[in-house]
Amino acid sequence: MGGDRGTGGERIKVSIAEFAVASAGTITTSGLGSCLGVAIYDPDAGLGSLLHPMLPRRDGDDRPPARFVDSGIDSVVDALDDAGADPSSLRAKVTGGAAVVDFGTDGGASIGDRNVAAAREVLAVRGIELVGEEVGGSCGRTMRVDAASGAVVVERTDGVDTEL
Repeated sequence: MGGDRGTGGERIKVSIAEFAVASAGTITTSGLGSCLGVAIYDPDAGLGSLLHPMLPRRDGDDRPPARFVDSGIDSVVDALDDAGADPSSLRAKVTGGAAVVDFGTDGGASIGDRNVAAAREVLAVRGIELVGEEVGGSCGRTMRVDAASGAVVVERTDGVDTEL
């Protein structure tokens, strides 16, 4: 599944390498370790989205675009535009990017760090203001997005909850 479009007051579950766009309800994803939860929303149009990518860059890979931060954000922005969002009004909130598993990167940036850097870069290039983030560390996370308002609740596995 690449992306769903919800319009009711339902809960929409996004799994890894998926995204959803909705005008109502709660969009949620869990199991965010090094993966990201990227919420992009238009507060004026009352449209929101949630993307759950696992790798920073697609680089010619033929797997689904939502698997990657760069092509996933592009897909979400296109879907929001198709749904009636104003690209100049889009805002973003990001969570995840933890270092929950040590892959022995020889002192280089962890996959979580690279995912966060890619999200910041792609959002900046697209002119989307990053208005909130809860990233890094070593805790897994669950993310809930209110589709209409863009309000985000992040629940960490260490018991700390944050509203973005």
